Amino acid sequence: MVSKIPNDIFQFSTASALMAGLAHNGPSCGQLPGYGTHGIGTFSRMNGELLFLDGKPWQMLPSGKVQPASPHTSIPFVQVTNFQPEFQTKAPGLKKEVLVDLFEKNGPGAGGKNSFVPFLVKGKFKSLHLRIAGPQEHEGQDLAEVAAKAKKWSVQDVKGTMFGIASPEWMAGVSVAGVHCHFMTEPEQGKDAEGGHVLDFETGDEAVLQWAVTGRYHLGFPRDEEWENLDLKADAAGLSKAEG
Repeated sequence: MVSKIPNDIFQFSTASALMAGLAHNGPSCGQLPGYGTHGIGTFSRMNGELLFLDGKPWQMLPSGKVQPASPHTSIPFVQVTNFQPEFQTKAPGLKKEVLVDLFEKNGPGAGGKNSFVPFLVKGKFKSLHLRIAGPQEHEGQDLAEVAAKAKKWSVQDVKGTMFGIASPEWMAGVSVAGVHCHFMTEPEQGKDAEGGHVLDFETGDEAVLQWAVTGRYHLGFPRDEEWENLDLKADAAGLSKAEG
């Protein structure tokens, strides 16, 4: 089983299927612990962002509210791993665009542009630019249309946790090529948690980065007529724009 092997990735469906608007069926949140401890994805009808941390799924809604996800909620696209960090470093001033370069600077076994690299950043963030997409306005509405109308906002000087997966460009259309990550603040007294899909970030002085390199990648597929009728040719440019 995938969850028995540290840092293997289980993924359900493909990024190109999400781009084509297939977003209603998939594993339930209650099944996620069977595949790992950490992950990211979206919910049925693209209704918000999923952040799966330490075996607990969180749903970040388009309203900005963060709530525990129901175990019965369907997830049409998800990537999950049994995250066991292999590398760790203090990461003040870290930005999204240099993350893969940082992996590569730690040696040939520490990941890079051709590897899948699950990572976690915890601590203080100087700034984050976030987005929460959805829900679809009608069945089959594609990701580009949903993302174009997504709520976007920025936060500064917050503490929280970011988990994501850096995927190689050669997997564009299957995975989300590049750095794909979700973030959630630590709840403070009198203030609810907030979070979403990360478009950009810069860490503060106290941030710590952990990561590992994936050795095996497991892919599950929908099995219905709608899946078979999709045009799944990768729209790399469109996916990059939609996912930021």
